[in-house]
Amino acid sequence: MPVKMTIFRKLIIMLLLLIIPILILHTYSNQVSVNVVRNEIKESNLQHLSFLLSQAEATLEQLSIAANTIGRFQVIDDLIHIHEKDNNYDKVVIKQDIIEKLRLSGASSNWINQFTVYSPQAGTGVTTLNEADYTKMFAPDRITENWLYRETSENGTPIEQFVKHTVYPGSRLIVEISFTVNNIRNMLDQIKMTGKNDPFFYHEDNRPILNRSADQSLANDVVHFLNGSETNDSGTEYVKLQGKQYMVNYVKSDALNWTLVDYVPMEYRLSPIKNSSLLFYASMATLLAMGIVVALMLYRNVQVPVSQLLHGVRKLEMGNFSVRLANKQRNEFGFLLQRFNQMAAQIEQLIENVYSERLRSREATLKQLQSQINPHFLYNSLAFIKSMTELEEKEAVIAMTLNLSQYYRYTTRVENQETTLREELELVKNYLNIQSLQMQRLEYEIHIPDTMLQLSIPRLLLQPIVENAIIHGLEPQMKWGRMSVTGERVHNKVRLIIEDSGEPLSDQELDRLKQKLEAPLDGEMGCGLWNVHQRLKFRFGQDAGVLLSHAALGGLCVTLQWTVID
Repeated sequence: MPVKMTIFRKLIIMLLLLIIPILILHTYSNQVSVNVVRNEIKESNLQHLSFLLSQAEATLEQLSIAANTIGRFQVIDDLIHIHEKDNNYDKVVIKQDIIEKLRLSGASSNWINQFTVYSPQAGTGVTTLNEADYTKMFAPDRITENWLYRETSENGTPIEQFVKHTVYPGSRLIVEISFTVNNIRNMLDQIKMTGKNDPFFYHEDNRPILNRSADQSLANDVVHFLNGSETNDSGTEYVKLQGKQYMVNYVKSDALNWTLVDYVPMEYRLSPIKNSSLLFYASMATLLAMGIVVALMLYRNVQVPVSQLLHGVRKLEMGNFSVRLANKQRNEFGFLLQRFNQMAAQIEQLIENVYSERLRSREATLKQLQSQINPHFLYNSLAFIKSMTELEEKEAVIAMTLNLSQYYRYTTRVENQETTLREELELVKNYLNIQSLQMQRLEYEIHIPDTMLQLSIPRLLLQPIVENAIIHGLEPQMKWGRMSVTGERVHNKVRLIIEDSGEPLSDQELDRLKQKLEAPLDGEMGCGLWNVHQRLKFRFGQDAGVLLSHAALGGLCVTLQWTVID
């Protein structure tokens, strides 16, 4: 079933067609902005990390160059041949001279570092450390030509450091460069002081190197994420940590074989865009709410009265002229609804007047027909009296005279159109007595409860039905005929049932009679049944009327029914 497009539905659809494209466009634009900002943040952080890492690697390169130049010092040859010196003083002078040169080489870097020179041939060395076990320090398994993270101790104090060895040809000399992780921590502290970043160095086999004010818990979560991920030399990952979305950027150092990692909270960086988007959605929600309120106002003040008018017009088209519209409007539609009710009332009154006039005209026609029939009925009655007089049937003459006088006294009283069921039954008895005297083959019985005898009914309501039963049902037969008139009342429902033993009607004939009862009034309609049916409806409402059915006596059963109005 197609949905009817009312004005209210059209307004709602128009409102949605206006808002939905705007929401879609803003959502797309917002997503593009977020992606652009994310890319900018990613590129900026990666560049920043690469720059920081390049500075650290430049320092490492300076230390490596310093280690390579140490072997060119003339005094280094003295160290190689120091075991050939017999004088201890000369040995001390050589070592002090080498220490000074080592310190000068280390001073070229801004990181605190330590140099150690070891001569395997001489079995001794020189170091800027406080103490050194050369045999252990320069064991073959501890020599590394790349920077290596190592945990040692000095005077019982644990030390974390990076170590690298430079081995000269023929292993005539080995130079060890080392620096503690405090140098890296200092660099990370300076980075954090200059911005909002919180970078750290990460290696999957070692503890991370953090700045001194780092969020240990959050850094550990990042490390846990990196341990479970496959990473390249550099890149960006997005991860949710502690209920927040973070961008994790990382760049790997080729020199240290460690990775510089930085994590950025996306909510903080994207908060301006998010706040702007929330403000937009709040504005759209406000506009939508206002639009709905306006639409509801239009629905209440326009759609509802229009629907009422349409409903009322359809009722009028269906012939229901009693329709009235509830009027609670205080605007132009209220005036229209009021005028519609007045118009419907006037139409109903005109219809009722016209219908009443047509019924009265029909009754006049019926009375005219009765006046044409009554003389024949009177002639037969007078002829009966004459015959009975000649036969000296005094009682028959008296009975006929009394019933005939009472019958005409009732039918000629036209000043009042209402009577009681008791008076109408007296007329029916008079009529049936006259017919039984004339036909001498008619039996009848009347059973009406006493509680119904005072009911008010229109005059000549029951007599035409009885007359039709005799004329069309019993007279054509040459055998004894029977008729019964019974009444019943259930609460306010009243029924009068007239049955005869005339010739039975077929179902088709009975259907034709029922159709005539419901047919509209026309010039050819002169049936007493139709007249009684319409008078009952006009007097007691649309639920009242005449019902036709097959009688238990064999002929026609006519039921008059209506509802008593208290």
